[in-house]
Amino acid sequence: MTDDLYHPERLTLRVKHRNFLDALRSHGVPDEQLPVTAPLCGELLLSYAFEQPAQFVMATPPLLARAGVTPADCRALALANFKGRFSAQLVRTGLHEGLIAVRTGGDLEAVVLAFDGFWQHHMSSEIGHDTCVCAPRRDVLLIAKLSLPGALEALRAEAARLFHATTDTHALSLQLMQWTPTGWRLAQSTPAELA
Repeated sequence: MTDDLYHPERLTLRVKHRNFLDALRSHGVPDEQLPVTAPLCGELLLSYAFEQPAQFVMATPPLLARAGVTPADCRALALANFKGRFSAQLVRTGLHEGLIAVRTGGDLEAVVLAFDGFWQHHMSSEIGHDTCVCAPRRDVLLIAKLSLPGALEALRAEAARLFHATTDTHALSLQLMQWTPTGWRLAQSTPAELA
């Protein structure tokens, strides 16, 4: 039986750093009350939450059970719930010709990492596969076109600037990632290895 606050259609996605779970444990949250998460890439996790009128409530196993959702169904359900709610667009940053940002509005840029269809479409039609991606904050997703000299350095510099810009809790990671048809993988550490 579900209730209005924890209804399956309210389930949404967020991207978190793996330290998120450690921080909750250090505050005494027992493992059975931790939010349900799934690995995304490297130090990034997909987490799930129920969208409420004034806030998001992290989806714990008991809340998922209350909503009639199994942890195995979370990702597909959350992605389906996003359908038609926002559109992701590629925009030039103006910092370097090979540095592109993903824009969605609503602080959902990092969530785009979970949408394989977005990457399949844009990598094959607009950006190309010689790219590197970084999500320094929940509302920033940067793409460097590795074929353009200096793009990777511009990505690293801008990601570091944004990651360290404020002391809020929205910083994610400076790790570099590459999308493949089988999902995300960590990028190698040097430009020569990325090529």
